Amino acid sequence: MKIDWKLAQPRGAEILESEENGCTVLLGAAGGGVSLPQLLETSDRYVVGDIEVLEEHSTAMMFRFFCRGEDEERIYMRFGLLPRFRTRVCFDLDLLDNRTIYTNRTPGTLKLVVHGHRAERSEIVRFDLGMEKCFHPVKVRFENFFTTNEYPADFPTPDKKLVDEFGQWKGKEWPGKIHSEDELRAAFAKLEGEAAYPFPAWNRWGGDSTRKLGEGTGFFSTCKTVDGRWHLMDPDGCDYFSLGPCCTRAGEMGRYNGYEQCFDWLPEEDPAYADCFEAGSRQRTPYMPVDHFKMVNFPAINLRRVYGDSWKEKWEQMSFRLLMACGVNSQGNFPGLGVQSPTARLPYVRELPHFPLTETLIFRDFPDVFSPEYRANAETYAAQLAGWKDDRWLIGYFLRNEPEFNFVENLCIADEVLRNPAQTYCRAELVSFLRSRYDSVEALNSVWGTAFADFDALSGPIRDCSQRFPGSEADLRAFSGRLIEEYIRVPALACRAVDPNHLNLGLRWSKAYNADMMKGWEYFDVFSINCYDFDPSRDMNFVKDAGVDLPILLGEFHCGALDRGPTATGLKGVENQDERALMWRYYVEHAAAHPYCVGAHWFQYNDQFCLGRFDGENYQIGIVDCCMQPYPELAQAALETSRTLYQVKNGEKEPTARAPKPIPMIGY
Repeated sequence: MKIDWKLAQPRGAEILESEENGCTVLLGAAGGGVSLPQLLETSDRYVVGDIEVLEEHSTAMMFRFFCRGEDEERIYMRFGLLPRFRTRVCFDLDLLDNRTIYTNRTPGTLKLVVHGHRAERSEIVRFDLGMEKCFHPVKVRFENFFTTNEYPADFPTPDKKLVDEFGQWKGKEWPGKIHSEDELRAAFAKLEGEAAYPFPAWNRWGGDSTRKLGEGTGFFSTCKTVDGRWHLMDPDGCDYFSLGPCCTRAGEMGRYNGYEQCFDWLPEEDPAYADCFEAGSRQRTPYMPVDHFKMVNFPAINLRRVYGDSWKEKWEQMSFRLLMACGVNSQGNFPGLGVQSPTARLPYVRELPHFPLTETLIFRDFPDVFSPEYRANAETYAAQLAGWKDDRWLIGYFLRNEPEFNFVENLCIADEVLRNPAQTYCRAELVSFLRSRYDSVEALNSVWGTAFADFDALSGPIRDCSQRFPGSEADLRAFSGRLIEEYIRVPALACRAVDPNHLNLGLRWSKAYNADMMKGWEYFDVFSINCYDFDPSRDMNFVKDAGVDLPILLGEFHCGALDRGPTATGLKGVENQDERALMWRYYVEHAAAHPYCVGAHWFQYNDQFCLGRFDGENYQIGIVDCCMQPYPELAQAALETSRTLYQVKNGEKEPTARAPKPIPMIGY
């Protein structure tokens, strides 16, 4: 079915011009869009069309789905687009079932994610295509939209130069932008030299040698002092606050298939740069289709141009020097500097890969946790720690990163056990749990408001049980806690048996807002959350108030600006680099002042590739840009924060009071 844009209805937007085939719209800064009433007339699976953002920055677009009787969207797809780059988009309406948060990337479209709660197609009463909030109204052109049951055969992209020979965005200028190989060589030369911390009291680990908290164990450990503050102790027993960037890798891979014509220079056929390219396929999650990709690492290309075959060693030396000079004493998740190497200079954390799953999944990536298969897979998973257990520079390990089932706000995972038609071990355990609570099915029916003939009725799929039968919610919430506890307990105990030396840093939850996800904390040494906010105190207080008595590690935070580098801000936005510097100071110092916090990790070391990494993120969030040039404002802010870090941590100095000025994010 062809979409007639004359029928589009503005929602917080102004239609500037419209014809049957297309429409130019000024989307309101509050998140405006247009409704597409024709979509109510079709059962086709895909919505396909072309969009061009007529601005100088990327835009976080939104496809929102509203259900009968609800003022806010039930579920939505958020995706990114490059500026002034006409892009073919495809929306799979089967994803209204909320089976996944992530989707495979198509050429032109940046990262597309699904958020909210599942909806039946028949429940949808309004389809709105627009954008996320922005710092100004945004002009967009929609064209050639249609619905179909056939997945598009191709995704054409414009023949337009977007990336210069150094991997930088061509569309703007900024201080420090590299324009020649001579400039690149001179810039690299300034980064060379010996690495050392600028603070005499800091020991080789980055701990405060004047604050001895206990006898060192030779590995990192935790303690709680009499004033109620949690601390990390370095291997010598000194106070240690973990501060540094994630993804400390030699550059950042970016995806270029579908964009080959958009580069001034792309040496993909030159064998001298073979280690700067990667091609292949991957399956991001077991429930997603295989994705095929071609990747390029422009920071690596730049380093190789200057240093030849020794580029990796030079990168490591320069990175240690740059980070330690800023008062950075850690590497966050996905580390790459001196990991399990004699050259180690910075302690690090890392994720244990291949978290145990089961052939039958309950919902998204949640496995059948009561099954023998889960226990067996957990033992195989934990065995990987044997190669790490003697590494003194390793602070600890995350069991995994951001479980995908947790992105559904206030999820009751026991509802998903009942909804899933499979006869899982989790279902059997739930029925056993209910039998232990109720003498008879009649007693259960009385509380739940159901009419089950017997407990065997729970063996069939039951949709949205706690919503349809509110009396069931307390029981299902209680069992959800048991499910989360088992999800954690089994692999955590397996890991402890293999590696008694290192800290179990938990699951790196995507956000703290569901009390169910606080269960099982007793099996961790540190409770980790990723917190994209300007002040993490609220999320840390949620964890503490939920009864978690552990040190808290903030696994990710960042912000970006549009005055330099790539065209999107990331998950928090500010106006310029001075405000980015303020954000570092405000966030880290308020984190350190919290009695439970023991670390904060910036995401990430490198700016992301201006055309998007593997999934399309193209954020200006680095400590360094794609030519490995540090952002001086951010570097200076890090130094100033670290100068008094341990005083703030121990309540001797107040955190900075000056907060950054936020703008709506451009992130996906």
